[in-house]
Amino acid sequence: MTASDVVMPVTLADATEGWVSRPAQTLEPVAVSPAAHAASSSGALEPPPRRNHVGTVSLLCALAGMIACRVALATGSFAGAPWLRIVAAGFEAATVGALADWFAVTALFRHPLGLPIPHTAIIPTRRAKLIESIANIVEHDWLSPDVIGARLARFAPSELVVDWLRTPGHVERLSGPVRDLARGFARMLTEPEVADFANRAIQRQLRELPLDASAGRWVTRALDSGSADAAFETLAASLARLAALGSTWDRLDQLLLDLARKRRDEGKTIEAFLLRRKGVRKRLVVGACQAAGDQLSAAASDRDHPLRRAVLSAVARWAERLASGEPAALDLAERLRGALLESLEAGPLVRDTLVRFRRELEHQLDEPTSALSRLIDRRLQAGIVEMLDAPDNRVTFDRWVRATADELLRRHHHQIGLTVRENLEALDTGTLVAMIEARVGNDLQFIRLNGAVVGGLVGLVLATAHWLLG
Repeated sequence: MTASDVVMPVTLADATEGWVSRPAQTLEPVAVSPAAHAASSSGALEPPPRRNHVGTVSLLCALAGMIACRVALATGSFAGAPWLRIVAAGFEAATVGALADWFAVTALFRHPLGLPIPHTAIIPTRRAKLIESIANIVEHDWLSPDVIGARLARFAPSELVVDWLRTPGHVERLSGPVRDLARGFARMLTEPEVADFANRAIQRQLRELPLDASAGRWVTRALDSGSADAAFETLAASLARLAALGSTWDRLDQLLLDLARKRRDEGKTIEAFLLRRKGVRKRLVVGACQAAGDQLSAAASDRDHPLRRAVLSAVARWAERLASGEPAALDLAERLRGALLESLEAGPLVRDTLVRFRRELEHQLDEPTSALSRLIDRRLQAGIVEMLDAPDNRVTFDRWVRATADELLRRHHHQIGLTVRENLEALDTGTLVAMIEARVGNDLQFIRLNGAVVGGLVGLVLATAHWLLG
């Protein structure tokens, strides 16, 4: 019984090794080797330490010494020697101590000699109580909210965040959810409500735009600032892509077919005959679209392209005429606004533009090395690091992280004990006993050795005292 009382605390503490963290006084980061991590991830158990047999050897030595002393007392030349009786008593006490501790140690894990002796096989028979004790120790003592809170108070979350962001590759992992969020907003652009809102907003702005001398001066300033070049490049590139679309070719083919019917009604049969031929229409459409696309692409990339110079020069002349209040220029601007408003009201121009914008935005967000993705990475890293570089911001951020972590911990702290219970209850009794015995078996062997040694010493002392007292 005494050995059991000594062994049980050791067994409970060592049994939790590998499942729970160490006590609060020693809660330090534990280095885990890649091999050990792979073994734990795959569910494989660590190989148990090599078992020693110190307890068995000590029992055999005590038993052998006892037999040898009794044989010598009965038959040898030292039959009446007092010292031999003292030694024999020591070996007898050592045998009793070794047997008692063998019984106590064995009773922890199984019935000694297979006999159903009461209060033996303690771990299998008290499995539920043992699991509950381990879970309670971990949940309420070793990993209590106060212990974890004290640990959180000893480090600065802001420093961890800044160091993490400065490690290559981590910013991309953080920007992934941001790009996903932006992709979700991009999908909203093609919703009917968004297209209708944009259409109404553009029409309202166009109607409210004053078309007078101030508009001409505004166009002139735009041309001088260089923004007209960027606008032309965007427009030319968009028109070049539009010329390469199959839907554009189909639309132009239908227009030529309508023109063929009109020419036939007008009596121009030869022209109508040619336009009604599919091969002729295809050559006209493909040739015109390819030529237009090539010229527009070249004008978008070449600042000295004749088409760009001609368009910008024409716009500059019209802006000068508009700024001077020339009626013809004002009338042209009004007709342009009317045509644009009519196209917005009659066709899905804004919706198609939003669809193309969404496609381009999603393409940029899907590619981690695109200009937009790199911009998000830079802004995320620079913005967070710059914010946390300020001491006041760091203090506020650290306080918020600790308060949030403490709130979540106290609200869900029971999950710690639940996790320990679920993992232990998932083990069958034989596996649980084997795991505990494999980890504390060597220490228990030395307890058996101590029982033999202490028992032998007590036997020697008692036998010596008995001899001295006559």
